[in-house]
Amino acid sequence: MPEIKKLIQNAISALEAEIETVREKPSTDILFNGERVKGGPADMVDYRFESHQPAIRFAEEIKARSGEKSWLVHPLSFEDNVVTLRFPEDAGNRIDELQVEWENDFILKRTLSRIMSLQENENGEFKRLERLFDPAGETVPATKEIAEDGLRNEAQREAIDMAMSRRTVFIWGPPGTGKTATLGYIIANYLKQGKKVLFASNTNRAVDVGLLSALDAMQQIGCQVPQHRITRFGDAALNAEKLDVYLFDVQLEQIRDRKKQEAGEWISLMSNREQALRKVEKRLRDGKQPTSNQELELKLINQKIKDAGGLEVLEDKLDELNQVNDRAELWKKQFVATTLAKVCTSDLFHDIEFDAVVVDEGSMASLPYLMVLASHAKWHMVVVGDPMQLPPIALTADTEARDFLEKDIFTTVSAADKGEELFRWHDDHPEFTAFFDTQYRLESSLADVISTVFYEGRLKTGKLENRSLDRLSDRAFHLVDTSKYGPYLEQKSGERGFKPVNMVHQEVIERLVKNMEGKGIFMEQVGIIVPFRSVVYDLRNRLYEAGVRNVEVGTIHTFQGREKEYIIFDTVMSGEKQRGGVRHYSVRPLDEEKNGLSVPRLLNVAFSRSRKELIVIADMGHIRKVYGNKFLGRLLGRIS
Repeated sequence: MPEIKKLIQNAISALEAEIETVREKPSTDILFNGERVKGGPADMVDYRFESHQPAIRFAEEIKARSGEKSWLVHPLSFEDNVVTLRFPEDAGNRIDELQVEWENDFILKRTLSRIMSLQENENGEFKRLERLFDPAGETVPATKEIAEDGLRNEAQREAIDMAMSRRTVFIWGPPGTGKTATLGYIIANYLKQGKKVLFASNTNRAVDVGLLSALDAMQQIGCQVPQHRITRFGDAALNAEKLDVYLFDVQLEQIRDRKKQEAGEWISLMSNREQALRKVEKRLRDGKQPTSNQELELKLINQKIKDAGGLEVLEDKLDELNQVNDRAELWKKQFVATTLAKVCTSDLFHDIEFDAVVVDEGSMASLPYLMVLASHAKWHMVVVGDPMQLPPIALTADTEARDFLEKDIFTTVSAADKGEELFRWHDDHPEFTAFFDTQYRLESSLADVISTVFYEGRLKTGKLENRSLDRLSDRAFHLVDTSKYGPYLEQKSGERGFKPVNMVHQEVIERLVKNMEGKGIFMEQVGIIVPFRSVVYDLRNRLYEAGVRNVEVGTIHTFQGREKEYIIFDTVMSGEKQRGGVRHYSVRPLDEEKNGLSVPRLLNVAFSRSRKELIVIADMGHIRKVYGNKFLGRLLGRIS
């Protein structure tokens, strides 16, 4: 118990520091050149804007105004200073200027409140937190055989079985190993056993993908849950018609419509009574007696009201039919899919217990989020993720608070600082950890490199999906060594911060992309990854001016959890010209001595986003000089 108390106190202190930091950030902005992205569910429409206010990602809802029109909009995503907002109506193809205002600390304050409430319950919720952070304890009797589609490999089947019988399970799945599909079968098996399930992830898109996976798995194993008992709580990011019927807001509206229809007879009866009374009252005001027909009509109406239980009872029925209890409707659901933030911020989740809580992208979730999620888990807690991918992100400059908020659950529970320590933890605890050792996405030549460098050679390649032959070379990876072109680094003059410019690399990328386009490769299939946000804008502008459209350029964080057919990864760095000489130095995103375990995580994401081919742009002269015996140097040395 003292350990959990200390953990809760650390979470409270860290959240308070983060709240203090975000409150100093502006909570208003003016967004320009909003582009319509696509239609959302019902009449809602999504627009994409550039925003340089990182605190906007903490907004739950945003007040927006353009000209005389105003809306309450919801942020769907914030990546590389691009925010996608969902509007309640179509505002045209473009929104030239949008004034926005939001609460920076809303999500953090609500999460803090939930964490503080955990201190008050030292029995049930404390026990659930203990299971998350010390999972080696009790099991749950599993009386039924698991069901799956017959396509799951041994590690995946073991993970499903483990999830049915253990209180807490950690599933470690490298890219392309079938995490999402297996997660779907875990959820489907819980539901088939009649259990109530909460599924949550970091982003709206990941929630949608996981929900669709679970629905598919349910169909495959014959798990029948009534449609109205499954809900997608919050805003869907995928424009999939299949999701619309599960949206909680849509379901509530359907209930209201149905209740209005049910109330129609009673509303009509009350309306007829009002009209009959007005006729009688008018006759009386005119000094006349009501006609026999009027008296008979009123008598018949009053008799119907009496048969229904009387006027007061009927008015109560109408009040009840006109109200929908959102919390009661959510409580009725057997399967709820939503974001981690929604669980932490919505009052509707207060005191709702789930037999099983399943978290995807768990390695990207902050510990306070997971603590709140664990408090809802009555029997099972399943965390799915890859600790060798990106961890959570914090803004506070408080070192202790930042370390806590940026620590992922895998390294916390395992007490690991290095990849080999994570594997030792898995090897020592096969009863509650699963490692998916077969990948089905990357070509074997690239997968072998990733396996050797990031996963101790444990990652095998299974039978790949059917692939077309439109490859640029005979290998799944290719290194473009720019050292022969004499590249050098410059800094943008007059700008604060580290803003590197490597013109040689930009020219190489432009030529490479045009060459790909000339070979018939659609630019939507290409992604360009760079380590620095400032380079994102430089490259976007250069390619746009060169007539290259639809190529996505972003940082490593942009591409977390996503794929492209072709990925170009530009390391950007070369020697920097200074006072007649050239200075070679390392940078934090690429040097583990400055950034620890984050470096292999970042590089792992960059190297595992391509389905067909990865092209790395690097000044190998600079790399050997600065990173020769470091992680980046060894990695590029292996593929060169």
